[in-house]
Amino acid sequence: MNKLIIAISSIWLLAVSSAMSMDLRPSIGISGNVAAYSALGVEENYNEAGSAIDETHKVTGAFATEYASIFVELGLTDAISIGLDYVPNTIETPQNISNEDQSNENAVKAHIEDLTTLYAKLDLPLGGTYLKFGISAADVTSIENMSSGNSYGNDSTTGITLGVGYNHEVSNGFSVRAEVTASEFDDVKATNGQTNKTDITIQNMIGARGTISLVKSF
Repeated sequence: MNKLIIAISSIWLLAVSSAMSMDLRPSIGISGNVAAYSALGVEENYNEAGSAIDETHKVTGAFATEYASIFVELGLTDAISIGLDYVPNTIETPQNISNEDQSNENAVKAHIEDLTTLYAKLDLPLGGTYLKFGISAADVTSIENMSSGNSYGNDSTTGITLGVGYNHEVSNGFSVRAEVTASEFDDVKATNGQTNKTDITIQNMIGARGTISLVKSF
């Protein structure tokens, strides 16, 4: 994931360096976000030899959350901009508990960190309306309290983000934006690393995000 963030940042810095030579104006912004995410969790329990799957359990979950984000943006033309959006907060999923109040109780949740989106913004001839297309990346950290003492590894994921928004210019380079985006992420997998291992795969990860932003253009 760190390599991916470096690659995304490098692309952005290259674009900024090239654009500065053309004397284009950058923008910065801060956003408040309300989001909802859902996914399918698949648990595969292997036999003692680790050669075959004994049991498979599937469960679908969803949760809503709020967080802040910051972004920098650069106009390439009057209608096309590129930007880099970063969420400094940790997004926490709800905790899933099995065998509750028993000696073998297990509790698992995940932290989604460093959610970063490199995007292109296309202004439409509709009085402030724009479209957005982006590539998102994040680290997914497994947080567990297992009765067996086993722990699961972490993973990272990437995905596609699409959205539509409206930009309202105020004065002195300030504007206010409202937008809605939808995202789809690649599968995430974790394992406890035992011979009779348990593999957990998070599939069909999708999200929707409503955003209000304050933007300053220079």
